[in-house]
Amino acid sequence: MDNPIAILIVGSAAALMTGLGVSLLRQYAVQHSFLSHSHAHSTPNGGGLALVAVVLMLFMPFGLGMSADPSLVVRFSLAAALMAFIGFYEDFRTLPRPLRLLLQMAAALFFVPSAPLTSLALPALNIELPLWLGYLIATAWLVGLTNVYVYMDGINGLASGQAVLAAGFWALIGALCEAPLVTFLGILISGSALGFTLHNLPPRNIFLGETGSSFLGFSLAALPLMCIGQGESPRLFISGILVMSLFTFDALLTFVGYLLAGGEERRANRSHLYQRLLQLGDRPLHVLRLYLLLSAGFGMAGLLYWQAAAPSILFAVGMVCLTLYAWIKRRETRDDLFSNTLMTKDDPSCP
Repeated sequence: MDNPIAILIVGSAAALMTGLGVSLLRQYAVQHSFLSHSHAHSTPNGGGLALVAVVLMLFMPFGLGMSADPSLVVRFSLAAALMAFIGFYEDFRTLPRPLRLLLQMAAALFFVPSAPLTSLALPALNIELPLWLGYLIATAWLVGLTNVYVYMDGINGLASGQAVLAAGFWALIGALCEAPLVTFLGILISGSALGFTLHNLPPRNIFLGETGSSFLGFSLAALPLMCIGQGESPRLFISGILVMSLFTFDALLTFVGYLLAGGEERRANRSHLYQRLLQLGDRPLHVLRLYLLLSAGFGMAGLLYWQAAAPSILFAVGMVCLTLYAWIKRRETRDDLFSNTLMTKDDPSCP
């Protein structure tokens, strides 16, 4: 699927259908009080259900006609649907964490045989993986990015905007390496995410919810595996990590904060880099632009790594992430010093 007009039509149709579905879901949610009260104003939750429905409804029938391996389409669709169902349940109830993780692993393991990871293409080194290790790494990647996406869905437009960019990147890769199934799925996800984002930007009127974030995280993790499974370069697995490196870096720092906070999830959730920028007084839209700009750059890094697995690409991405962290940390230190100075001046007991 490399016809630009066909790509435009598919993406536009997915965006329009998702936008309409989100509007209908919002009306239903308001009428039946399916609202999230975690923000200043009550907002309907679970809008990602429309995105999931549109992607799977279009991918299943058309994907079967494009793929030489129908099991790839079926396994992805069922696994992604299970991930979305787990998220949907979490939107309104709470699953015990061990059970949630077990179900996510089951969904990932169901998909992996159709797109196994057989090697890792590192700079100047190609590591052949035994079947069991390839399954283990692929499963950890699928489950890990699914949860990363759930935890990073905390600011309007961030998770869906990232999906627009990342899925668009995979659509481009699919077109360049003549993998029509990957191109089609990438365009579907990118277009649907765009259709949802228009409802999620300020003034927002519905949340993505874990339904949508779980589905998007799993799908964006599955796309590089699908490319490799269709005979493309194993470098694309590292490219997939690079595309999502800002999300994974932020989530990793937050997880470290969770451990250092003694397992206090509420405190750890405030340690996301984007949350820290908001606490420093940055406007949400400015933070969103920064993240999407960096993610677009990391997408280009993933594209370059696919062409030439140079260590300088990995180094550059790592340095950008560390520089972002250092910049935020410096601003926090200056802000604390300024606050302490003001408190000292206002304290009559201080000389």
